[in-house]
Amino acid sequence: MPKLKVFLFGGFRAECEGRPRIVLARKKGQALLALLALRPGTGYPREALTALLWPESSDEEARHSLRQELHELRRALAAARTRALVVDGERVALDPDAVEVDVLRFERLAAEGTLQALERAAALYDGDLLVGVGVRESAFEDHLRSERERLRVRAAGVFGRLLEHHIQRNQVEAATATALRLLAMDPTQEAVHRALMKLFAATGRRAAALRQY
Repeated sequence: MPKLKVFLFGGFRAECEGRPRIVLARKKGQALLALLALRPGTGYPREALTALLWPESSDEEARHSLRQELHELRRALAAARTRALVVDGERVALDPDAVEVDVLRFERLAAEGTLQALERAAALYDGDLLVGVGVRESAFEDHLRSERERLRVRAAGVFGRLLEHHIQRNQVEAATATALRLLAMDPTQEAVHRALMKLFAATGRRAAALRQY
């Protein structure tokens, strides 16, 4: 059975190996799959999902809306020939053996901490979590904001450690690219600005060093 692959950095995308991209037309359908993808095997009780995605609706309306989104999600996953979705009574989850998620892989690699793992983690971080997936529900937006910030801090740590590795090994071009990515995420890091000025100066790019200053 093909694995469901879910990409949440920099936007939202879901696909199965050798199949067309999985299309979920509504933002709440995308948000539902994203929530489940971040907790494979564990998932959520139905009431937790309705509280996040339909907090202003009555219990009956919210549960009906959730049933509709689950129906659409089942239909989309069935078309891709994956059975990753598991609905067990009041709990909804994804089968951890049937899904791969870029965020979870990023976190495993960041925790591993070797140079190779950090490089692979950095390659996975393609922007903030779920850019463009807004559902205009305060409960979900608060949850998303918290997760975005947590992952942004984790990514900054990954790039910071990578920068140290590159500088120690005198890998000037790699260090420059890493410093630029780090400053794009957080332009307030003065130590990174200073490191980048030194890197520019080391390669004779005096004008670039002055601009960075």
